[in-house]
Amino acid sequence: MFKKKSKNSGKRNCNFIPFSKKLLEYSRFECWVMTIALFVMQAMEIDTGELYRIDLAGWTGYAVAKALYYNMAKSDHQIQLLKRMDPRTSDKIKAIIIDDAEKKYKESTVEGLEDKKS
Repeated sequence: MFKKKSKNSGKRNCNFIPFSKKLLEYSRFECWVMTIALFVMQAMEIDTGELYRIDLAGWTGYAVAKALYYNMAKSDHQIQLLKRMDPRTSDKIKAIIIDDAEKKYKESTVEGLEDKKS
């Protein structure tokens, strides 16, 4: 969970991990603990009833959180790349992205209106 400190003592070490990464790590740990506990209970022939559904719900929540985190990281990286590009090029790319987003939004709203009319 924490980054290992480098051997160079002259450099400043930063062990900060963002909350979103910690949250993913904790939820993954929680899912594995529940899954292993469920397997152990079944091996000991203890009636688990509907506990498998709780375990599946935990894994589903973890998968959703991970997908949202990856989507957020992807957009953050795109923004960082745009900032590193030269200003003229990045302005053109931003305009293209905004135009594309507006076009998709208009298409989705028109399709939604057409579905309601049908």
